[in-house]
Amino acid sequence: MKFLRLKIILLAAVLALCSVAWGQYRFIANSRYVSIYGTDETPASTVDLREMLDAGIDLVQMETGVYLEGGPEIFIVPDRASYQRLSLGRDKVVEFSDAFYSSIEERVYIHSREQIGQDFIKVLIHEYTHWFLDQIFDGATLWFHEGLATLYANQLSVESYLYFTQQRFFGRQSDLFQMSWEYPSKPSEWQNYYLTSYFAIRYLKEKKEQGWRRFWDTVAASHKQGHRVMFTRVFNSSFNTTLLDFNAEFRSHCQRLAWQYLILGFNSILLACLPFLLFFIAKKRRKRLKALPDLPMPEEPVEEDKPSPD
Repeated sequence: MKFLRLKIILLAAVLALCSVAWGQYRFIANSRYVSIYGTDETPASTVDLREMLDAGIDLVQMETGVYLEGGPEIFIVPDRASYQRLSLGRDKVVEFSDAFYSSIEERVYIHSREQIGQDFIKVLIHEYTHWFLDQIFDGATLWFHEGLATLYANQLSVESYLYFTQQRFFGRQSDLFQMSWEYPSKPSEWQNYYLTSYFAIRYLKEKKEQGWRRFWDTVAASHKQGHRVMFTRVFNSSFNTTLLDFNAEFRSHCQRLAWQYLILGFNSILLACLPFLLFFIAKKRRKRLKALPDLPMPEEPVEEDKPSPD
């Protein structure tokens, strides 16, 4: 009871801080889906990114077949100190993130474009996907949230693939069922958790195509009727499994995937090194040829003068 009361007080403090912080923000612009708020420090060029954001949102809706009007309010936070105040009382991973979605306020808080760089739109699409899933599901698992958001934001790099392969090869893997509704407690495990969530979505989409389509068709039909769906129920019926059984199935898949990526990576390295290897062989061959001793030139036989006939 004391713990519940403490959480309520902490949540009230967070909301109070947010309401105080609200005073420094002003409306900047609308896109087709979202409203953007910033401060006097927000550069005007940020507004120019609206079309790219809308295009990313269009892709999310077309891929799933679920079309929603509107979107979350987006607040561009001017500095890290303000961002830390806003993340107070939330999951620890939020404090070290570039942005987060508040389901209570239906708002996205994000660092400025200058702090994030060229991935600014990707981060916004990631957070929009959290809002999107919140509108259509009850009780969607955290790994489904993070995996789908990472997929549609296209946030994986080559280095991420290599890291995932390394973690799988050494048997380090996040337990999807155990982490369905909470983040790992250790920061060192966060990247692995996001990658595992991403590959779980890829597995569902690519290896269980019929179930994936059945899943989104059911969700889209319920949305048209004005209903939110219970995530666990539609997941179990669409993929003919349970979250616990899927976790075990996916773990086995990851072990096979690790070896595939390892072999693919080795072949890629070999192909990349092949031109240098050929150059080295050719250079060594020329060096050996130059080291060979010069053979004496054959002497032409000297013809003796024959006596002329008298």
